[in-house]
Amino acid sequence: MMKMAASAALVAGLMSSCATINSGAALTEKGPIGSKVGEATSTLFLGTWTSQGEQNNIQKAAENGGIKKVTQVEYIDRSIFLGLLIKHTTRVYGE
Repeated sequence: MMKMAASAALVAGLMSSCATINSGAALTEKGPIGSKVGEATSTLFLGTWTSQGEQNNIQKAAENGGIKKVTQVEYIDRSIFLGLLIKHTTRVYGE
């Protein structure tokens, strides 16, 4: 019974994920965030970039959202399988 509980806890730990959102400061003073949103994502496996490379920068996110003027930036990191797989997303807002 104890082995079964330990195994279940181990599987639950490996299958769980953790996400953090680091919201950047607004780049405009008391203005609207913007009507457009763009995202760029890249993934690391065991600390090395996957096939996309480092494609999660602000410029790429703005291009993906058709944004000419960026007003706010968010960085979202999601760790899966105890950090073996990490997904980095840059989200931008603007016009």
